[in-house]
Amino acid sequence: MNSKSKQKMCEVARSFSYKLNLGNYQTCDFFCSQKAEVPENEAIKKSEDLYNFCKSEVIKSVNEYLSQKVNVEELRRLGDEWTKRYNQLSQLSKLKEEELEAKKLTEK
Repeated sequence: MNSKSKQKMCEVARSFSYKLNLGNYQTCDFFCSQKAEVPENEAIKKSEDLYNFCKSEVIKSVNEYLSQKVNVEELRRLGDEWTKRYNQLSQLSKLKEEELEAKKLTEK
């Protein structure tokens, strides 16, 4: 029998959650939970490790979500700028057409 089998084992479970306020009474919830069975004398260290792991994973997920949200907002902004520029060019094109029509009428 080895020394590990003689030691008293215990289960350590840790979790971490984060609630991101999206505004208008909406939230996005992030959660991670982990557990491990370890010798009793390693429980405190394993508890810290599991907590740090869960926290790290949740923070990564929050950052990924926020970077995707920023990208969508940036795309909307660029789309709005493009639409504005397109409308300006369309107006300019209409003005040129009207100018040509007027020129033709005055030449007759």
